[in-house]
Formats: sequence, C-alpha cells, structure tokens
Amino acid sequence: MSGEILVIGISKVCDRKGNKMIGMKQTLVEVYLMRWIVFLLVGASVFSCDRIEKEPENVDDRIAFVRDSIKEVNDIRLEEAFLASSQKIRQTIENRQPGERYIVLNTPLYSSVLLPRLYIENEFNPIWVQRYDTLGKVSQMIHFIENAAFHGLNPEHYHLTEIKDIWETMQLDSAMLLDENKVSNIDLLLSDAFFMLASHLYYGKVDHETLEAQWGIRRSKPDLALDESLHAILKQGNIEEGFFMFYPPFPGYTFMYREAKRLKAFIQKDFEIDVDLGNTIIKSGDSSVFIKAVKDKLYFLGLYEPDTLPATNIYDEKTVTAIKKIQTQFGFNADGTIGRNALKALNMPIEKRIEQLYVNMERLRWMPDSLESKHILVNIADFTLDVFQHSDTLLSMRTIVGKDYRETPVFSALITYLVFSPSWTVPPTIMRNDVLPEVIKNTKYLSEKNMIAFDAQGKKVDPAKVDWKKNGMRYTIRQSPGNHNALGKVKFMFPNKYNVYLHDTPSRSLFARDERTFSSGCIRIEKPFDLAVILMDNMPEWTPERIRQAMNSGNEKTVVLKSPAGVYVYYLTAWASSNGVINYRSDIYNRDKNVLEALLQRKN
Repeated sequence: MSGEILVIGISKVCDRKGNKMIGMKQTLVEVYLMRWIVFLLVGASVFSCDRIEKEPENVDDRIAFVRDSIKEVNDIRLEEAFLASSQKIRQTIENRQPGERYIVLNTPLYSSVLLPRLYIENEFNPIWVQRYDTLGKVSQMIHFIENAAFHGLNPEHYHLTEIKDIWETMQLDSAMLLDENKVSNIDLLLSDAFFMLASHLYYGKVDHETLEAQWGIRRSKPDLALDESLHAILKQGNIEEGFFMFYPPFPGYTFMYREAKRLKAFIQKDFEIDVDLGNTIIKSGDSSVFIKAVKDKLYFLGLYEPDTLPATNIYDEKTVTAIKKIQTQFGFNADGTIGRNALKALNMPIEKRIEQLYVNMERLRWMPDSLESKHILVNIADFTLDVFQHSDTLLSMRTIVGKDYRETPVFSALITYLVFSPSWTVPPTIMRNDVLPEVIKNTKYLSEKNMIAFDAQGKKVDPAKVDWKKNGMRYTIRQSPGNHNALGKVKFMFPNKYNVYLHDTPSRSLFARDERTFSSGCIRIEKPFDLAVILMDNMPEWTPERIRQAMNSGNEKTVVLKSPAGVYVYYLTAWASSNGVINYRSDIYNRDKNVLEALLQRKN
C-alpha cells in the first residue's frame, strides 16, 4: 500500500472516530488525530524510502492535506453540535406552558413574543453562535451590556452574569462550543438581552405614568421590528454602532453617556470645599484663605489650569473666568462672584452628577422622536423657553414656573390661539389660598387689584356686602385688563387638563433671579411680544405694530392662529448641548429620586 493510500485510509478512520466523540473535548480529538498523522508520516516515509530517488514526496501538499483533514473533522463536529443546539432551542420554545415565561438556567426571560418569532423564522437555529467567525459578536454584545451602566441601566437586568459565565467557560475550553446546552442557553440569553436592552434604550425603561410626578408627554415613537433589527445588526460590523439606532434623536445624548463614563473614574478622588461664607461673596481681586481650595476643585473638574507660580489666596481673573464657566454650567447668573450658588456648583458630588445624567438620559428616551416644524420647548427646571423652526432656534427667553407646592406639570399640546389684553378669572385654588384671605382682611383689596366680584348669575356684587369668610367660594373674581393684570398683556392658549398656559407678567423684576419658582402653575414668559410675532408670522394682517397695539389696548381680543405650534413643557435637570457642554440644574420639584429608584428596579 502506498503512503497516499494510507493517508486516505487513516483520515477516514479519524473521521469515523470523530463522529463518535462529539461529547469529548476538541483538544483531545486533535491530539489523537495528530498522533495518527505523525504515525502516518513516519510510516509512509519508511515504507517508501526505497522509492525516494524515483518518486520525490511533496511535503507541502501532505501538510495541507493533513490541515484540511483536521478542519473537515471540526466542521463536521460543529455542524452536528449546531443541529443539536437547534433541537434544544426548539424544546425551550415549544415546552413553555401557557401563562409561564421562558426559562433558561433558572432565569426567566423577558420576551414572550419576539423570542419565539425570531427562532421560529430562523428554523430554531442559533443566532449568535453559528460559526467560529461569528463569535466576536458575542464578545461585543457582552461588552455593550456591561456599558449599559453608563446609560443609567443595570447590566444585571440583561442576564450579564449568566451570559458571562457560559462565555468564560467556552473561552477556557473550546470544546464547550460543541456543547448543545451551552450554545442554546447563551444564544437565547443573548437574544432576550438584546430585545430588552434595545427596547429600554428606545422607549425608556421606566413606565413614567406609574411615577408620583407624571410625565404627560406622549412618546409618539414608531414601533420597531426588533427581531429584524437584530438580524441587521449581526450582519454589520459592530454591535455598539448597531445600537445607535435605538438612542434618542438628540445630539446631546451620546455626550451624556460619555460624560457619565468619564466621571466614574473620579468618584473616589472627589472632595468638598469646606467653607461657610454666610451671606458674604468673594469678588474679583479679593483675598481669601480658601481661594486655593477653589482653584484645586476647579482644576479637578477640568475648568482651570494652575499657574506655574505658587498658588496665592488672590481671586484673580483666571479663576473668575473658571467660576463663570461653572456658573453657566449650573444655570446661575455668570457674574464671576463666589457665593452660595457658586459653592453649591463646586461641591456637587461627582456621584450626584452621574445620577442626574442617568435620570435625564431616561427622560430623553421618553421624548417623542419628531416634533412639529414650529415648536416651543419649555424646560421647567431650567426656567427657559426656546422656540424652534425645525432645528433652528428662533427665540430664547427666561421663564417663571410654579412654586414647589404648585408644580408646573409636564405635558405637550398645541398653541391654537392668543388673547390680547386678557382679563383674568381667579382659579379656585388661588381664590381659596391667596385671594380670599386678603379680601377677608380688607375688602378694598379687590378694587386695589382692579378685580370685580360676580355672583352665580354673573351679576356684579358689592364686596362690602359679602360674607367672604362664610360664602366667599360662591363668588367669581375677575381681574380686568391692564398693566397690573396677573396675566400681563397677552396669554398663549393650548387647551389642556391642567389649565396651564403661557402668559406675560407685570412682575418683570423676578426674571433676574437665579431660581424662578413664583407662579401658581402657569408659565410666565420674559418676551411675550417676540413670541407673538413669531407665532403670527404667517398672518400678514397682524403686523408687529398691530400686535403691540392689541397688547396695550385694554380691550380683550382673541386671535386664532393660522398654524398651531407644538409646545412641550418638560423637566430636565441635566443635559448636553450639541457641542458637548454638560449642563446641570437644581431638582426644584424633587422628581429625580423617583426616576432613579425606578431605574434600579428589575422590570418584570
């Protein structure tokens, strides 16, 4: 028998032996196979030594043939393991009892609709563990689940431990890639984790309607076929890039994620400036013993680069510039003085910053993907209003929002009409809590405020003849148009269940405050005339001059807008600008805590 015939015969024996050894370790099979190959090569060499001169052997061809034989054995074993894994997946899908959840390694899976559809359409074949060259996607998915922490999501809620345990076993022992139980389990866990993580990034994890402080803005997002998305992402190069399609469509979201990741490394090094300024402030050029600590904290936060000269206690211009940056970052008046607000910003713990990023990344996930071409955004916590035409900012202004016990709600609506020189009918809550106590003390209060009292039939009454303490709530109080009207000279109406709207105010000085929670729930705006001009820019009969006249006429006039504009009253205490600048605001209504606690809870 020639050496070549022996090689073929031995490879067939190895092939048959390989088919019987599916449960054994791949490395052991290869050892046995290589022993046969060595025996073969040595034997063939001896057997044909007398023919060397007549028929030289091609060693490279023999090595290539041996290598191909090993690959053929491995491919056969992998194919058989692949089929066995498919059977295991089929059993998991088909054996679920009605009303029960799918279970893998005693771990309940989340998906009851997408998971069976995914595997049935794929004939129950594994999605993630198909060939050796697909295993890189498993590592990428594990890495992405770990980094879900920087989206404010708990990686353990996406089967991280169970997936990593199986994957580490496979890496330590490559024969485990041929174990149908391991393959089917990790494949199902990965798919279920993908569906839940993609859903949470796209729609948000927390059901905001269950929170004490409701979020009344509808998500208005199109449904996604997540099973189709999974197939598409696995075909492309990178899992993390594939997940970008589920991120909120706001340029600042990715910057918030990166900032949370960056700040995590600084938690243990964080420190506080221990000083009590009382009511005093430090101005440019002043000297103070704690200025060095201020400079150290500014340097720690990346807002200040220390001089080569020894640090002094002088509050110099370079430090003033850095203080102005952090004042702007926190929404305070950037006057460069060091007072209570500046210290509050400097001493905000790094961990608190990260938590605010997590909470507000979730709020961004609640926002709708698309808005009206002309829309108004009101951030309650920032005390600001911005008007947009598509993505262009047309107008920005300060606002005044509800007191902490009369919180401005979160909701969206359409501004449909304006009222120039409005009268104001006092709402029941304000009537009971604010107006009545004043009228009981002094009936002239109404005339001083240009207010008129009406009975149930709509007739004017003499305030002096009313028992306000006993029957006050039976009457209606209306304030006439004018300079002292609580609604100012125009109000912008968008019907809603909260009876909240935008309006002018005679109390202009309040806009200079850092924190502006002075209203009874409605939103007072700094630039009512400019807003009216923008909303009526497609109504040529309403020139800027006519708008100003209507605002000052003293005669109430309602004007329906030709094109309603969307208005979104929302609540963000942290966000990133389109150029990556991170902003923080005070949680004026203490709403962050509820969202953070809900994020930490495992969703059933």
